[in-house]
Amino acid sequence: MMRTCLNLVACIAAVLGGGALVSAPAFSPRSAAAADLSVLTADDNVTIPRELMVVRLTGEITPGTTEDLRRAWSSRGVEIGRLLLDLESIGGELIETEKIIAFIEGLRQSARVDTLVRHGAICASACVGIFAQGERRSAGGASVWVFHGVCPPGSTIPSFAATCRGLDLLRKAGVKEEFLQMLLRDGYLSRPGALWLSGYELYRVHDAGLITRLLEAWQPDYPADIGPPSGISAQ
Repeated sequence: MMRTCLNLVACIAAVLGGGALVSAPAFSPRSAAAADLSVLTADDNVTIPRELMVVRLTGEITPGTTEDLRRAWSSRGVEIGRLLLDLESIGGELIETEKIIAFIEGLRQSARVDTLVRHGAICASACVGIFAQGERRSAGGASVWVFHGVCPPGSTIPSFAATCRGLDLLRKAGVKEEFLQMLLRDGYLSRPGALWLSGYELYRVHDAGLITRLLEAWQPDYPADIGPPSGISAQ
């Protein structure tokens, strides 16, 4: 199974503060923080619209993440018809990412799905493909985005075939071809390493077609029991 490259995982761990995220250089489901899903509805926070379920996904995308998401959505009340995926993830396995995307595609037949990456949050590798599935894709200008080729297990060398599968997920979601071709042309997807961009750069500089709404730079602070999570609005 293809997953986030080893050297990228070590680098992200260092940026985010070390061993709490992964234990490098070993990279396996045991050494990474597997995806954790938490659910918020109007019953938990009165500022969330009654028709909206917020699912916050953090950690690494590993086998079972799709089923966790399916169970979370199945627990909704009858009045809920919208899902907001609030993402903060270093990525993970391509096959599991494809399963999540297939689930979201089916879900969109009867519900609206939006995605969010908050200011200061990271969306790397496979996380980008999931973010791209939102009808409205909101992100902070100070969010962190990481692009790289898809690597086989235990390798830092991208696989061309697997990388093309990942690109097709973005292309199908409407990410602009000019941006995808730039990633290929400049070698960001074929060499060991990673391209780090801010949400502002993706939206304003590259006009990638990935983020559809840039969050305001000013985010008010609310008391925990009355305010919405950062970036969540009724629109």
